[in-house]
Amino acid sequence: MDETAGLDEQGWTTGELVGMPGVESVSYGVVRPGRHDPAGVPMIRAGDVADGTVDESDLVRIAPAVDRQNRRTSVRTDDLLVVLVGRIGDTAIVGPRHHGWNVARSVAVIRFTPAGLTSGINTWIRWWLATPHTRDVLRARSAGAEHATLPLADLKQLRISLPPRHLRTRILHTMGLAEQKIAVNTRIAARATELADAYFDRFAKDADPAHRPEVPIADVCQVIGGTPRKAVTEGTAAIAWAAPREVLNSKIPHLDRTAEITWAPCDMTCAPGTLLVAPRRSEVRTVAAAIPVVPGRGMLALRADGEADRMWLLHELRSRSGELVATAQGEQARAMSRKKFSKFPLPWPTEDVREQFAQVAVPLHARAFAALKENHAIQELVISEMAGHPDGER
Repeated sequence: MDETAGLDEQGWTTGELVGMPGVESVSYGVVRPGRHDPAGVPMIRAGDVADGTVDESDLVRIAPAVDRQNRRTSVRTDDLLVVLVGRIGDTAIVGPRHHGWNVARSVAVIRFTPAGLTSGINTWIRWWLATPHTRDVLRARSAGAEHATLPLADLKQLRISLPPRHLRTRILHTMGLAEQKIAVNTRIAARATELADAYFDRFAKDADPAHRPEVPIADVCQVIGGTPRKAVTEGTAAIAWAAPREVLNSKIPHLDRTAEITWAPCDMTCAPGTLLVAPRRSEVRTVAAAIPVVPGRGMLALRADGEADRMWLLHELRSRSGELVATAQGEQARAMSRKKFSKFPLPWPTEDVREQFAQVAVPLHARAFAALKENHAIQELVISEMAGHPDGER
């Protein structure tokens, strides 16, 4: 059978994902991974898929015997990973570095035929999963409140629209250019953040120890606990809800969008500029919210007075990421203890030092955030290119 059959139609065609020409298989990962094996095979979980890549900072490993029992999801280069639990529909392409790894039950693996890869069907499907129309469909098919789950059968049955080859070739070229620009912007944002961290280290080192008394975190900001997602009730409004993983997976210390919303009274909403803190086994990460947001359960929100205080606190917490694990609680330290965190001591320099640092750091953070915003704009432009068919409408 000609593998390219179905890839050269003259008009738009629509069909289920599992039957798309160029799609070889769709499956999910390990159901019973067992205990973490330090010498085992890396296993990618839903939380490890972030911004189109695999976050390797908190990987777990399965025993080789478990991996052998689950060969169907031993991933290959160019496989497409799709999140089935939590941030439904997030994706990442498997690179050569991840070849031979496995995935958890919370991740689906879409494998393509050689003809499918050559024709760019993997890229098309990855972008299609990011369209607002598809996101709405996946959310509607997911169950649960805080931890939505998409059945594999529903992913397989997801309808995908393909344009004719000449149009698809043009759009795929646009996608390639967009991905190159997004990669450049991501590097710019990372370098700007690293430079701000370096300036902080210098300011912290040069500050007179006599003028840097240690104070509990609660003395320099208001510490607020997180809350689970809630359904609509009288007297509430729809607000962005930040899950801990969105903080942990953020490539720069800014969060300007979330995958989910919650319904909460206005007095529970944290204003832009609020710092969000989330833990995992090896570190505690801190980002600044760029939008009104409600922090998710297991994390904390910090309200500081003034930009200089927020900027210094953000970098002080980033510099003490490993130490702050002691303020987390629960299994594998995956939830913040508000009491412990509030008492954690931080050196706090004079207002003059904080103001001087802010004058340097704020423009660098603005550059990083501008790169992030440009990436979102590029993504929206590409997605709008895909909206030429009724099934792709936003």
